[in-house]
Amino acid sequence: MPIHPLTRRASTAVVAAVLALGLAACSGSGADDSDAGYADTTAEESAGEAAAVADATAAAEDGGSSSSVVDREVVVTGHVRLVSEEPTATAAELVRLVEQAGGHVEERHESPGDGDSPGSASLTVRVPADRTSSAVEAIRDLGTVQDMDVSSTDVTSQGQDLDARISALTTSTDRLTELLAAAGSTADLLEVERELSQRQAELDSLSAQRDALSDQVAMSTLHVQIEAPATQISAPRGGFTGGLSTGWNALVATVETVVLVVGFLLPWLALAVVGYVAYRLVRRRKRASTAPGTDDTAAVTEPTPGP
Repeated sequence: MPIHPLTRRASTAVVAAVLALGLAACSGSGADDSDAGYADTTAEESAGEAAAVADATAAAEDGGSSSSVVDREVVVTGHVRLVSEEPTATAAELVRLVEQAGGHVEERHESPGDGDSPGSASLTVRVPADRTSSAVEAIRDLGTVQDMDVSSTDVTSQGQDLDARISALTTSTDRLTELLAAAGSTADLLEVERELSQRQAELDSLSAQRDALSDQVAMSTLHVQIEAPATQISAPRGGFTGGLSTGWNALVATVETVVLVVGFLLPWLALAVVGYVAYRLVRRRKRASTAPGTDDTAAVTEPTPGP
């Protein structure tokens, strides 16, 4: 069963009052008048901060049930993949459209490509939230959309929670600044400075988170990938013409392969011919040098005929 807002706020007030009385009682039991006054003021300041945060949180929860009154905060993020004949030219046109709409480019990467690989471009752009739809439609006209995904995230409760914490810490730091000026002892002064430094650091951190969230709400983020069309291989034609074309292409491919092989083997063939010719010359010289010796020996051993 849901708790009524008035009941929740009354409970929060009671808890804050109890905390304030408890802190005041604990702080005043063993201190002098000056320290007791400082402790009471610190306790009241802490209780006031807790009550402020609780009230703001309750208001944020109540705002969820009355969305017609509360301004919704929505973060829009989109991813788009385009196909274009000229990716770099399309990227330049996209930049022009974004700047014309009041946005800006956060990241940009381009690859012009070469003869074998097509070019591409990748961009991350920010456009005003109220012009997101028109920007998406303009991106559609730049090429052929392959994929598109636009998502919205409601961060209203997160923003209200940050606002409540910032408001409470701002009030707390203001009160601590007043206590710093009215501190009656060195111990009180050091304690107030320590608390003030800690809460100021928390306030700066929350303020930075709130600024980042507000920027995401005010400016939508679009990631755009632009690619060149893939090379398409046409199917062979049928019939006599298709067969003739296929046969001719096969013949040309075969001739080119043969020419390539011959060109590769030609230097080796020339070297083999030179080696064979050298071998024949050396063998012929050996035969020429051994032929006279063979004739003389035959003449000496030949028997003399009788009378």
